[in-house]
Amino acid sequence: MTSNTETYMVEIGDAEQQRRLSAWRQTPERRISGPDEGAVMIDHLGLVTLFPVSPEIPNLFHAYMGDPEAQVDSGHDSPSGEVYTWRWTLGGREAAFYATIVRNRPTWVSWPLLPAVLRLRGELRSAEELYDSGEISANALRIGEALEEAGDAMATGDLRREAGFPTGKEQRAAYLKALEELDRRLLVAKVFTTGSTDMSHTLVRIRYPEALADAERLTRDEALSQLLQHYLPAANYVVPATLAKHLGLVEPELRAALDRFVASGTLTSANLSGQRGQCYVWQTA
Repeated sequence: MTSNTETYMVEIGDAEQQRRLSAWRQTPERRISGPDEGAVMIDHLGLVTLFPVSPEIPNLFHAYMGDPEAQVDSGHDSPSGEVYTWRWTLGGREAAFYATIVRNRPTWVSWPLLPAVLRLRGELRSAEELYDSGEISANALRIGEALEEAGDAMATGDLRREAGFPTGKEQRAAYLKALEELDRRLLVAKVFTTGSTDMSHTLVRIRYPEALADAERLTRDEALSQLLQHYLPAANYVVPATLAKHLGLVEPELRAALDRFVASGTLTSANLSGQRGQCYVWQTA
């Protein structure tokens, strides 16, 4: 493995970047036309953000525009506004798991990939266990307990009331801070109801117990392998430092997994202009 990594280095150029853009549907010829094709894209790629948040992760907005340079705006009647509504369209169909993952921004995860993502990014312990070990606040625990007692998804207003966060600017800030503690550990997910514009929150362990059980059976190495098997063929190349940072992974652990793909002959060590450190390129047939 070491000799392969050290003796064979290629340059990542326009051809590799164009293959990525095509696979991520970010070209005029390959652009998606709406949420139906967006759902297919999520199923195929496994991990997709709603809007562009990372150069290493595909997103629905650039795929809809067919242009990786397209800019997001705040207009309701613009392409950005159109893609924003897909949260309810895709969420109402339960097309994929939806939570804050990539750079703690809204991210879709295909159902087959969910156990691996939960193993790598999620917290497999309960909110009560995390509070007892001093890892989350009492406010976060209150939200977890409210969701646990409800046994199902709760709309924001209902969750605030049941968790003891009344109306008011300070209480709203305290609620959002506590919810973020649970979000970043993937203890909660966001769900949508068809015909409603409300977004609700649910405990992953209650809503998706089978995925959580599958995650508990995976080792981290197995989970990384599953993630990369989904990611690499379409991404075509990978910048480990950026991918690890934006996915919340440990970079040495990610590089070790990538080196296993090098050893199997499916990846080659590579250089990418403007990037420090070793990158990797997928070996196309």
